[in-house]
Amino acid sequence: MATTRDFLVGVVIGSALGAAAALLYAPAAGTETRQIIKDRTGEALDRTTELAGQARTRVSDLASQTQNRASEVVQQTQARVSDMAGQVRSKAGELTQQVQGAVDRGRQAVEQQKDAVLSAVEAGRQAFAEKKDQLQQDVADDTAAVTTETENLAGGTTELGQTTEASEPTPPPA
Repeated sequence: MATTRDFLVGVVIGSALGAAAALLYAPAAGTETRQIIKDRTGEALDRTTELAGQARTRVSDLASQTQNRASEVVQQTQARVSDMAGQVRSKAGELTQQVQGAVDRGRQAVEQQKDAVLSAVEAGRQAFAEKKDQLQQDVADDTAAVTTETENLAGGTTELGQTTEASEPTPPPA
């Protein structure tokens, strides 16, 4: 726009200088010179009006072209942004599914380990209970055997049916 304005200013100044030079170097009489100046001024005015119209048309065309190109760029940019947004959403969905799958696999592994630990704890409890019962039975059997032997010794007989003297008790087996 500044270039067009500078051009128009140059045309007007050039026309004025041309008219002044024509007056100074004109060999014609005053009336003829005035008529020449009038004609030249009209021509300069017509030419300036014509150039201004051409400049307006050119500026309008350039503005229209620029606006059309800007609209195209905006549409292309919007299409690209829309495509990229779709790709990002798709990738985010894929990553979400992958993460959810990993979380599910982790939960399954934890559940399996938990079940294994619970089974091992239950097996340990059961083994403890069985061993406790066995040891209690062994203690009961040993207590009964000692009691029977003590009674037999007190009564004078041994397990083999032999009599012993009551004055000398036999020490219990070590």
